[in-house]
Amino acid sequence: MLRSDYCAVKPTCATALHAKYAARVLAKGLREHAYAVDVAADGAAAIEQVDGTDYDAVILDLMLPLVDGLAVCRHIRAAGGHVPILVVTARDGVDARVEGLDAGADDYLVKPFDFRELLARVRALIRRGAQPVLPAAVR
Repeated sequence: MLRSDYCAVKPTCATALHAKYAARVLAKGLREHAYAVDVAADGAAAIEQVDGTDYDAVILDLMLPLVDGLAVCRHIRAAGGHVPILVVTARDGVDARVEGLDAGADDYLVKPFDFRELLARVRALIRRGAQPVLPAAVR
């Protein structure tokens, strides 16, 4: 999960991935690119972290233990959270992608992926996250 702090220079991110090794590798790569990263080991921990921290972005796996990623995503949106959410998952079917986006995800990346693409998507989400999604006339 990427966290925003009013005096931080670097964006912060929360990650919740079902594989511990993948979470460590992803967090290490993000840190090497100047992101502050918090890692949640399961969906319940992810909910707790997101509820208590102002992140710039959330990277969320759908196959989390305890509480699945879709439920985490729905919780964030139901609680009024506007943090950009990037879902990363092996579920590559159209129905799975639609379900993830309808649950509140802003973007969906299928594993395996190139880390450069993940970085580009996170940068784009953070850029868009600072601006209203709809023009004022439509809201």
